[in-house]
Amino acid sequence: MKPNLLYESHEPNLQSRVNEQHLLQDLHMDSILTIMSRQDSFVYNTMKKLMLQPLTDERTILYRQHILSDLINQFFLINRIYSIVSDIELQAADYRTIMKPNFSRNVPISEKLKYATNLLHFLLDKLQELRDLGTESSPHCHSKGLINLFKQLEQRYTDVFLSDARKHQRTLQQTVQNSQLSIGARIGNGLKITGLTLRKIETAPLLSFNKIKSGKSSSFHLGHSLKEIEESALLNVLRIISRFIGDSLNFTGLLRFESSFFVGCMNLYKELTKRGCEVAFPLPVQSNERYLSFTSLYNPSLAIRIKQQPHTNDLQMDDKSLLIISGANQGGKTIYLQSIGLAQLMMQCGLFVPATSFRASLCDHIFTHFTREEDETMRSGKLDEELSRLDQLIDHLTSRSLLLMNEPFASTTEREGSVIAKDLLSVCSEMHLRVYIVTHFYELANWAYGKLENAVFVSPVITKGGPPSYKLSSQKPLPTSYGEDLYHKEMKLNNRN
Repeated sequence: MKPNLLYESHEPNLQSRVNEQHLLQDLHMDSILTIMSRQDSFVYNTMKKLMLQPLTDERTILYRQHILSDLINQFFLINRIYSIVSDIELQAADYRTIMKPNFSRNVPISEKLKYATNLLHFLLDKLQELRDLGTESSPHCHSKGLINLFKQLEQRYTDVFLSDARKHQRTLQQTVQNSQLSIGARIGNGLKITGLTLRKIETAPLLSFNKIKSGKSSSFHLGHSLKEIEESALLNVLRIISRFIGDSLNFTGLLRFESSFFVGCMNLYKELTKRGCEVAFPLPVQSNERYLSFTSLYNPSLAIRIKQQPHTNDLQMDDKSLLIISGANQGGKTIYLQSIGLAQLMMQCGLFVPATSFRASLCDHIFTHFTREEDETMRSGKLDEELSRLDQLIDHLTSRSLLLMNEPFASTTEREGSVIAKDLLSVCSEMHLRVYIVTHFYELANWAYGKLENAVFVSPVITKGGPPSYKLSSQKPLPTSYGEDLYHKEMKLNNRN
């Protein structure tokens, strides 16, 4: 039995990907993961893994979206599921330890059976609690994932099954409470006892092994200690109960992982909506197409930091693969780029996005290439370090990838940096590779405006005399002296001080 909350018909296959650490750093994802987890390390690690594993299948994305839609209308449900299976995992910790091969060989069968029967009692209660929760909630669910999960629980853990299982559990528990065992066996070669079978358990003050029944009643000298006979008779019982416990723990363990993803999603949803921020379910488009459009998109990391709805932006970019963001310093260009990258990641793990609408083509990989501050770990200059990182990415780029670049080659002159970037963008344009780039090089932006037909150009909206609007709009790149203005402004402030 599989929960199938993340995928309709198979289990997650999570593998490390290139650029994961850079994605976390460049898109400032840690603040989002912290809100999602709310100090639960298991939820944190789940969200980190799944957000860095973008889905490329529209059906799976929509499958998760439908589950989230149900959960938004029943806030308590996913937290309750996660709490139940987490309790099981905690309770099973000692059992898992004692059953480990390296530890297990030194533990008597009767001791293992004691742990198993105690866990079984707890497990049956929790499985019934999970089933009853599903029975109560299923009339309010419309998603295929939740409906199928609750149907499986109802079919597997019926009242009859749970009643019979509890009877067996109580009977088995007697084996660790000084009961009398009736054991069947055969005499094998060398008068050794074989085929030990537990026939019956009866209440008695002490275990009794005075007689072994084998075909005809007869007494003989035992070549085994009473403890050995007891252990052998109980071994098959332990195997049966361990098989059920193992299957149940595999199911609840997977359900814990899958439900923790939706716990993280709902934590973020509640945090954003509490701050008055808009969220929407995005529309994924096949990866061989080139679409990006959104309305009122914002950066969720910024929203969390300032605890309110930040500035938003709109864009219509259909049948284009290059987005070139240039213009005034301190105008919100990097935050704009991060907003797009985060929305793309959130869409491709089945989440809602921080916007009122979002439509984009799916990517097989999402890469970031942001400038790095020079530090002691660098073995060469900033430009060499940057080119080395870029070279590692290029080996993994495909025509269906997305590359986010923030002020590349800023460590060199505008002339040299523009030459390098022109070559890169020319190749990307020929490959129809999606590249969204922030640049302060007017020479590069102006060249691209005249040469690259599949590019869209946006710049910050200029507000004279007031604070920056952090709004960006589609417009022709303009030569600016904002960097020089900023320099003179800083110089004046320093002179005053």
